[in-house]
Formats: sequence, C-alpha cells, structure tokens
Amino acid sequence: MRILFLTGRLPSPPNRGDRLRAYHFLRVLSREHQITLLSFISDERETGYLGPLRSFCEDIQLVHRGQWQSTATTAANLWRPLPLQSLYFRSSVMQSAVDRLLARQRFDVVYVHLFRMAQFVSGRTQCYRILDLTDAISSEIERSLPYRDAKWRMVYRLELPRIRRYERELVRRFDESWLISPAERQHLLAHDIADRLIVVPNGVDMERYRPSGHSSHAPALIFVGHMGVFHNIDAADFMVRDILPRVREAIPTATLSLVGAEPAAEVLALASAPGVQVMGHVPDLNAALNEAAVFVAPLRFAAGVQNKVLEAMATGLPVVTTTLVNNGLRAEDDRHLLIADDPQEFAAAVVRLLHDAELRRRIGHEAREFVLHNYRWEDVA
Repeated sequence: MRILFLTGRLPSPPNRGDRLRAYHFLRVLSREHQITLLSFISDERETGYLGPLRSFCEDIQLVHRGQWQSTATTAANLWRPLPLQSLYFRSSVMQSAVDRLLARQRFDVVYVHLFRMAQFVSGRTQCYRILDLTDAISSEIERSLPYRDAKWRMVYRLELPRIRRYERELVRRFDESWLISPAERQHLLAHDIADRLIVVPNGVDMERYRPSGHSSHAPALIFVGHMGVFHNIDAADFMVRDILPRVREAIPTATLSLVGAEPAAEVLALASAPGVQVMGHVPDLNAALNEAAVFVAPLRFAAGVQNKVLEAMATGLPVVTTTLVNNGLRAEDDRHLLIADDPQEFAAAVVRLLHDAELRRRIGHEAREFVLHNYRWEDVA
C-alpha cells in the first residue's frame, strides 16, 4: 500500500512515547509498503535526526512550527471550540502541504498520529483515514487534576470538556481510530462507533531490550521515563519523597537512579535526597536496566501502556508498579510483576524483591515471556 504518515513531531530519535510508536510503525511497515512522511519540526537542527527515517520512507516533507508562532496562533483562535493542543498545531502551511500531497498522488491510507494532527484530514474523505489517538487524553487529564497546582487545575478544568467533545467527534469522522489498550477504548466507547475503535498496543524491540545475563546483587532501583512530562515528574517525586525512605529503613544501602531525557528542575532537585542519582539521558538504556535489581514505576496518573515498563520487563527486570499502569498492560500480579498503590505497600513490594533473589529471577523471567508473547512491534504492526 501507499501510506501518508502525518506526525506532529519528527518521530526520531525515538526517545519518548509518542515518537517511539510512530518510529516503530514506520520501521516495520516500510518493509511492505511505500510511505510518505509529513511532519512538523520546531527547530532546523531536527533535520539531523532524519537518517534512520530516510531508510523507512520514500519521501519526507517537513513543516517548520516555531514556538512563538504557534503560541500566537493559539491566542488568535481561542474563540474556536477546539482543544488548545489542536489550536497550537493549527497551520495553513501544513494544510496546504497535506492538500498538495493528496492531490498529487493516490494514497491507500492516511495515518494520522495523535488528535492534534486530525484537523488536517478530518474533512478529506477521498482516502481511508486512520486516527491513532494512542491514549484517551481526556482520561489522563481527568486523573491528573488532583496532583496539579491551582493554576493548572483551573486551566485543565476548562480544557477537559473541549478534549472530551473533540475525541468523540473525531472517532465518528475517521474511518477507524486506534487506542493503545482496552481500558482506553472503554473510556471512549459509544454504541454507534464500537466497530471503528480498534486496540493497537505498543511494542518492544526485543533485540535491543534483553537480559545481559549479569543480574545485579546491589539493592539498586531504577525508574525510566521522559523526565520533562508531568506524570513522570510526579512519579519520580512520589518515589523519592514517599517510597524510597521506607525502602531505606529496611535496606539502608538501597539506591534509586532516575533515567530519562530532559529532566525538569523538579527532578534535578531530587538528586539531593539520600541514595538518589538523576542520570538524565543514557546512551545504552538496556545496559542501565540490566545493572539494576528492580524497576519501579509508581505512576499515579497516566494513560495507555507505559513503554518504560514494557522495556524493563523485556530485559527480565522485575517491576513494581501501580494498578493504573497495569490496567493498560493486563499483566498478572505476583507472576509478571508486583502491583502496589500506596507508599507503604509499594515499599514493601520493593523490599520483598530486594531480599529474595529467586523471586526476582522468577518474576523477571515471566515478565520477559509476557512481553515476548504480547508486545513485539512486528506482531503489533
């Protein structure tokens, strides 16, 4: 097939959840299909990341979207009933590029990555249109409200009805829409669109993420994620302030590494806590995961499937996470991972793993088998 890919961010490097999904779809689908990628970039330096994408795409076209220009566009269009995120990406240049491509050649499918890009083809019905929502953003925002400060709580209380309305409107307009988990699908489900809402999970590169054969004997914990996004900032803070002290009461030598690109100031400040190291981006994430004893993911609000957890499981690293995260994974507690929600239970689960090498080995082995049978990119695509 001939596929047009529309993305709001250049899907390279695949160092955060949204880029990762689009990158691997391009990588795997390019083996059998001809792909044209049309993407926004916010900085000309991003063209340095085009290398891998050129091998996946027969054509790549880029539209520059500067921060100040996008902010001005948002302000000028506040009267429109669209979510702020969509207004921020509003662009006559992108619309012209989409229309030009659709007029110039026949595409079998237009793949639209995230609802911010839906506006450019929502009224173009000449070809089959797939909207990859990935997550139901409204559900994540709803869960996050209790953890936000007063200013942002007010903003998102105003924004939330717009997003809810827009998500449901879009899934009626597009030929099909993809969501990352059954829980996300259930959130948006309506009786007249059930057949157009399809679960397409994330995957893991099983060649990149694998056990090294050198399990850690040190009580080393690790949490990985893009450290500039709110749900990961909150999880890191929750781990350091509420969970790690309880772990260190039982095991004083326990340490925590916070790994991930672009750590926010709040995350950098956590390095002053006993036993905490903020590592930022690491060149070999598989090695970093294999050097740890337990992966912790105490996310209190998030949507969809957490790639960071799947990658840790793929290395055979035992995971402690929350019910919310496992709602997307559908793994089995005490077999594929351990689930805990309040700080005391979470710390107890971590300590249990740190004290029991055989339990770590068993759960790590079952975790990798679970990912291998359910979350390979090749099978997903």
